[in-house]
Amino acid sequence: MMKRASTPYAFAAATASLVLAAVMSCSSSRQVKYTSLDWGSANVAAGRRLFVAVCAGCHGGDGSAKTAVAGVYVPAPRDLSKGIYRFRTTSSGTLPLRRDILRTIAEGLPGTAMPAWKQQLDQRQLMSLVLYLETLTPRFRDPDLKPEADDVIVKPGAVHPPPLTRALLVRGRDVYRKLKCADCHGERGRGDGPAAKTAKNTDGTKSHVFDFTTGIYKGGHRPVDVYRTFMTGLDGTPMPSFADSLPTETDRWALVYYVLSLSRDRGLWFYLRYRPTWNDPARP
Repeated sequence: MMKRASTPYAFAAATASLVLAAVMSCSSSRQVKYTSLDWGSANVAAGRRLFVAVCAGCHGGDGSAKTAVAGVYVPAPRDLSKGIYRFRTTSSGTLPLRRDILRTIAEGLPGTAMPAWKQQLDQRQLMSLVLYLETLTPRFRDPDLKPEADDVIVKPGAVHPPPLTRALLVRGRDVYRKLKCADCHGERGRGDGPAAKTAKNTDGTKSHVFDFTTGIYKGGHRPVDVYRTFMTGLDGTPMPSFADSLPTETDRWALVYYVLSLSRDRGLWFYLRYRPTWNDPARP
């Protein structure tokens, strides 16, 4: 006899599905600015109301993500109370800039249940959410963690991808080997390297080593997005910054283009395994 799903998880899954379906059905294209922002127009109180309305179901009222939905989604919703942000333009160990958090909320995280909220919220609402998220952790009140000008590794408008060439791909393969990326990601980039099974996040949880062959990058699939991840690293995970390891722009872009070249065509197995979300970059 087939077992029924436990009530909390079944209810969480059903509720989450309804919320996400509503987002999908009402989506529209909005332009979001990430520079020259007037943060005085945003409001923490408004951000709190929005958080309770559209974020707390997954992330919890206090941002700790201790919700029933956390047991449904893979990956689980992020614990915002820790104040550790993976997708930033700042150096490892420092806090993200407000525009970094804004970008994550607005663009979403492809391949996860985190939608692109720019489809539902306007510029001021998105910025208000950013201000409220800063109140969920004491890290934003620590002056030692506030990023200085020198901590901003990837500056707006300063990153320009070179043309893709075969020579750059060959060099990227050599850089991949030199940095021992295969130890975690595997020779073919499938996330099956010898260190993948024991990789741990800083909080002691298992780190799911990224499979480059899927072509779904949570921080964005454009070359500039992958470049940003390589230069800043992913705080809270074993993925380091390569800003010092790769001092030349040529080697940096070579690695970017090489890992992007590892993506495979999407067959039936891909869709059975990864269940693309509506903010999958491969979908219109």
